[in-house]
Amino acid sequence: MKEYFSVKMRASLQGRHVSGAERIVLKEDLPTVISQLSQRPKEYDSLNIKVEKINDLNYIEKSLNVKTINVKDWIEGNKVAVEILQNQGVDKKIAEKYINLIHQGAVNGENMRGAMIVNLSGERVEKDKTRGIRTVNIDFEDRKAITELLKEKGYTERTVDALALATKTLNHPDIVAEYCISDDPSYTTGYVATKTTYYRINPLKQLSNEKGGRIYFVKDTANIEDIYQYLESEAFLIKQLGDLQ
Repeated sequence: MKEYFSVKMRASLQGRHVSGAERIVLKEDLPTVISQLSQRPKEYDSLNIKVEKINDLNYIEKSLNVKTINVKDWIEGNKVAVEILQNQGVDKKIAEKYINLIHQGAVNGENMRGAMIVNLSGERVEKDKTRGIRTVNIDFEDRKAITELLKEKGYTERTVDALALATKTLNHPDIVAEYCISDDPSYTTGYVATKTTYYRINPLKQLSNEKGGRIYFVKDTANIEDIYQYLESEAFLIKQLGDLQ
């Protein structure tokens, strides 16, 4: 019987998070993956790798479809993002309010550590507004093949990771859409995910902006405890890649 393990890497520099990654791999692949993840961060003074056996593994048949939208600047990119969110039932003013919050950062000037959860009435409903919520315990069953397919189409390792996270997130019945920008000041591509599609929007934030984060838009009737259990505790592998548009 196959034994799967979760491998999580977190690196920080002077107390600031600089790199993170996660894999779900077979036991025999642990040495290789641990070595790869330890070499991923460029500069750090603290590196932590956590390995845990997975006893209950679930599967998602296919990832979200991928569509790239190139725009002239980040302002236009966010107009496109808001339109996509509106098509999922998110009110325009609510979408704009929380997108602006992501671009400006938390009240203390720092990035939000996890995702915000915002219901369709515009209320933030995550249990801890400082910590937020994280989607973890997700990977592709054949990550190598999926990565090669995406790279052939001009995508990067970032896309592999983000697509896996978004696919798990939007697989929950109460989550209707996601908005995400990186906190890397040099990386301006972001995305909006819906039930069917991962919209990669370039650019979605201003160059040199160090702010970043995620918003999960959920139904007003969403069971928040169930969302936390699903996103943070349940493990999934994705079997196939969706359509590349």
